[in-house]
Amino acid sequence: MDLILKKAYHKVIEDEKFVKLTVLSLLPYSLLFVIYLFDQTYFILTSLNNWVQWNELKLYIENIFSIWENYLFLLIVLVVIILAIYYFIPPIAEAALIYYLEKWNSISSALWKWLIKFFSMFELHWFLSLFSFLLFFIVVSRLYILDMLDPNFVIPLIFIWLLFIVFFNFTTVYAKYLIVLENYSAFDAIKYSIKLTFLNFKISFKWYLIYIFLYVRVIINIIILIWIPLIILYLFLKSNISNIDLVKYSIYIVIFVLFLLTAYINWIIESFFVAMWYEIFKKIEYKK
Repeated sequence: MDLILKKAYHKVIEDEKFVKLTVLSLLPYSLLFVIYLFDQTYFILTSLNNWVQWNELKLYIENIFSIWENYLFLLIVLVVIILAIYYFIPPIAEAALIYYLEKWNSISSALWKWLIKFFSMFELHWFLSLFSFLLFFIVVSRLYILDMLDPNFVIPLIFIWLLFIVFFNFTTVYAKYLIVLENYSAFDAIKYSIKLTFLNFKISFKWYLIYIFLYVRVIINIIILIWIPLIILYLFLKSNISNIDLVKYSIYIVIFVLFLLTAYINWIIESFFVAMWYEIFKKIEYKK
């Protein structure tokens, strides 16, 4: 176990080419992930007025972003770019990273390799996006806020969906490596990944638990990073000093730095997991 973690850590921290490649490939997706978190936080924040009176904070945040109301066309373009990043960057990024890990080749070679694997990786990501924990939490939180969690119909469906999410997240961890390294099609890779998972159930389950544990810790740290400044901002608003220019621009800078820092943390952990599951995949491949 220690050897696998050390190899993944070495790649993320010490391999300069791998670091550059992850910046080029995963950082845009990490920024999008952070936008999701900020949007989700804002949605929850502005929906909890029954517990805490957040009206002042809500109005202040809306004022910060009100500039977009005057630039509707730019907002539409931004949304299109964000959707393109969501659907196109992950297949490109993961194919390039896996190819680099396997071949130890140049960054340019790894980046161009995605062209061959793109459609299969795109199909895989499209299918697995339906079973994303992030999508699940977004949907459930909104249903809860809107009081639509009907115990007789909605909750059973959500529970069934959660079971599928856990199953596919656990059993398809090898699919991307089968596509890139062994030329499987997307759905053949899913089927064979499920087979590999159960043939190597003990090691796969152990590392999946480690993966979940590390990811939960990262998510908790990111949530703390987001909520601490919001609480500080709330206290500023209560103290009536938020209109002072120095305070106002300091808040803008803190929000921007926080945004980049959160994206950086997510980028590091995503690249670490790609390297970690690569080492596990090669280990079970050798055992076949």
